[in-house]
Amino acid sequence: MSSSERKSSLLPKPSPRGIVRGAFLVFFLYLCVRLWQFALWATGAGTLHVSRPEAVAGVIPIGAFMSFFLWLKTGIFDAVVPAGIVIIIGALALSIAFKRGFCGWICPVGTVWEAAAGVGRFVRRRIPGAPKWIGRKLPVPRWLDVALRGVRYAVSAMLLFWLAAVSAAEAIDFQKLQYYAAADVKILSYFVHMPLWYFGFGATVAVGSLLFGNVWCRYMCPLGGLYGAAGCASACTVVRDAEKCIDCGMCAKACHADVAVDTARSVRAPECDGCADCVLACPKRGALTVRVFERFQMPWWALPTLAVALWFGIYGVALLTGHWHSVLPESYFVQAVRSLGL
Repeated sequence: MSSSERKSSLLPKPSPRGIVRGAFLVFFLYLCVRLWQFALWATGAGTLHVSRPEAVAGVIPIGAFMSFFLWLKTGIFDAVVPAGIVIIIGALALSIAFKRGFCGWICPVGTVWEAAAGVGRFVRRRIPGAPKWIGRKLPVPRWLDVALRGVRYAVSAMLLFWLAAVSAAEAIDFQKLQYYAAADVKILSYFVHMPLWYFGFGATVAVGSLLFGNVWCRYMCPLGGLYGAAGCASACTVVRDAEKCIDCGMCAKACHADVAVDTARSVRAPECDGCADCVLACPKRGALTVRVFERFQMPWWALPTLAVALWFGIYGVALLTGHWHSVLPESYFVQAVRSLGL
């Protein structure tokens, strides 16, 4: 084998999910750059004027969920950053329809930490002489794993309960604050200036993912707790045919979420994000299939295709009905950004 062939054999092969998630991540990073360019222009630190992107509202989930509950209670749709509500609607719709499809195929934050976990797995499997402790898939005692996941669901429930309990008057008053209009810029500034505590937290999660798997999505993301619970009600699920199964365990080994696919009849675990990696890894045709209501079979690629199509469909409806762009003038956001003193 030539040196070029050896190098190519070491390179990780791109997966369909990696390509789709990578594309969403690149686009999200592009929007973040545009938002920062807008912030620099608004404060006079930059000369390039770009329009303020709406989709970065996804980085302010607390304010978005407060507005989401306000909308459910009163019918008042957020006029400041309406995209935040649309993103929540889209994520919930994908979770219920396609087994946490937002987490599995779209979420840019999850993509970053899953990439770190993927690096660990790649080093463990493909690099000769790599330390045995790197890239291990969540090697924690069962009781501790359950406890840590339980804490995440508890935090998620308490946070959502608190936001839902905010009165309509308080929520409306909060939306009127200039800080709310510039909260996405404020959060982005943490990444740009990277204070020590922010860097330390990110480095800890990255190292944890590198060593033990995606610890953020499994143990820490509060939104993942909500979307995971919603995903349990999904009509789409992976079904195992016990008669065709050869008990090779390849499906469980391929599962990045550490779901025991090889012993399940129907994968209902909240950690399942509809990635379909288990179906692709199964060597026995028909042993694992993606089904709707556990009866109607569809090809594995239909799951991400329909999930992405639904995501863009919800975005398109919001755009056409005037529920995506803010109704406030650009000058309001300029003043809001300046008030932050970046």
